[in-house]
Amino acid sequence: MPANRLFSFAAVLFATTSLFVAGCGGGDDGDKDWQGETIKIGSIFSTTGDGAAFGPQQLKGAELAVEDINNEDDGINGAKLELVQRDDNGQPPIAMGRMIEMIKKERVLAVLGPTFSNASTEAHPLAESSKMPVLAVSNTAPGIVGDCAYPCSTIFRDSLGEAAAIPANIQTYVEADSPEGAFVIYPRDDPFGESSADTAAAAFDAMKIETRQVDYPGGMDLALDSNPGVIMVTASSGETLVQIVKDLRGNGFEGKILAGNAANSLATAEALGPDGKGLQSATAWYAGNDSEENQEFIADYKQKYGEEPDQFAAQAYTGVELLAEAIDDADLTLDNVDFENLTADREAIVRSLESVNEETPLGDFSFTEDHDVNQPIWIVEMNGKGSFDLVKELPPE
Repeated sequence: MPANRLFSFAAVLFATTSLFVAGCGGGDDGDKDWQGETIKIGSIFSTTGDGAAFGPQQLKGAELAVEDINNEDDGINGAKLELVQRDDNGQPPIAMGRMIEMIKKERVLAVLGPTFSNASTEAHPLAESSKMPVLAVSNTAPGIVGDCAYPCSTIFRDSLGEAAAIPANIQTYVEADSPEGAFVIYPRDDPFGESSADTAAAAFDAMKIETRQVDYPGGMDLALDSNPGVIMVTASSGETLVQIVKDLRGNGFEGKILAGNAANSLATAEALGPDGKGLQSATAWYAGNDSEENQEFIADYKQKYGEEPDQFAAQAYTGVELLAEAIDDADLTLDNVDFENLTADREAIVRSLESVNEETPLGDFSFTEDHDVNQPIWIVEMNGKGSFDLVKELPPE
């Protein structure tokens, strides 16, 4: 095989890794030299539609990781990274089409996304059929990894699932305040919000708190009339969460409000403003974490974009880190002329991801046997000024 063809493939492979981390650049393997080559990886982020509160930050985080690797670390073993981004408008059918593009047209080695869990459940099976490694960087619903409704052996996530986050949030609050009763409110016709509400109700029940579960707007009056000690709001959309919380406050509810992952966007905190003061959630990332990795990420993000990052940017940045480390460590064939061995190399990256253990902006991170997260959980509350204060850090297991 001609040497230039060999290096050409290697470049494609490392583009995927490039998304990974700045710390992975430069390469640990002295026998690898991809100077002058380019490596592609893919992302499917919802930069328009319902995902507009999350996708743009995800893209910024991923692009920053690529830039850090290319500029600060001279790429991966000399190869420059290229991110191929596709917007799915937050729509599952479009996400499926974007994943097919990544597999068949762009032929990337790994993919980040899609942004929404319902889009991912449609797109991930397509990736699995091509042995494509996928890192879900904002999917918090059940069934994304582990016990899936379809084979998901090539799917990983670095986004803290609601099945872990919601009980951690509720337990932290109940242990501190001991409410006499609770209501859980979810938006009507929001399957993710409803399933998260079920998780919340079960968590309150486990803490021996009498709980009622209602939809919005139908159950709003009942919740307000009951004046519970705490109300948990679960929603897939930040905009909907803002609407419900403002409705609660506007109608006189002064008690504690808890929320799920939709609360963890700076855009959501800014939109709520003073109405969000004290709203508590569990998040995968906290800006006040003073680790070197996190503070360097924040400083680089602010320098590049002139604004503060949020959880969604941090998870995307970390996703690139994790992919890059896995690709650098993978036993790759490196003879993918015309991509004959693309499947084999994708499978090698999957195996390598399973043993990744890194210090990241999210904290010390590794994957469980089910490809789920093992990392700190940060319990935070909105300060009413568009950002968050730390309530408690729960260490990884």
